[in-house]
Amino acid sequence: MRSAHFLLPVAIMLSSTACMSTYRMPAGMPSASLRVPPGVTTWICANGPAQILPRGKDGRARIPAGERISVGANFASSDGYMNYYCSAGVSLQPEKDAGYYQDFETEGNRCAAIVYRETDDERVGLTFEPTLERSGPGCSR
Repeated sequence: MRSAHFLLPVAIMLSSTACMSTYRMPAGMPSASLRVPPGVTTWICANGPAQILPRGKDGRARIPAGERISVGANFASSDGYMNYYCSAGVSLQPEKDAGYYQDFETEGNRCAAIVYRETDDERVGLTFEPTLERSGPGCSR
């Protein structure tokens, strides 16, 4: 019975991305780097439907630069009594060769996606990136 508490959120998360294809960065396109959070399924909308955004072993994904995109994450968990599922995203226009950090926060039954720009500041290393809020994995603009 205990495994059911773990498997149900995983099944929910997988079913929410089951119809998504995996994003492939077009050859020759200018790109930026996005460090994505562990434990979530990250997605991207870049001139098309939502697609799963694959990350490398270093936890980073390549994203297109110079155009507005949406990035987000799906999260599922269980505390043994309740199952939680949340999807949130933001829209941004990455700059070529810049580094970004995507954060995903949950509180109660609400969640939010936030993107920071990585900087050379030795104290903090991050700065807020202007983004537009998205409510889910939809790609409408």
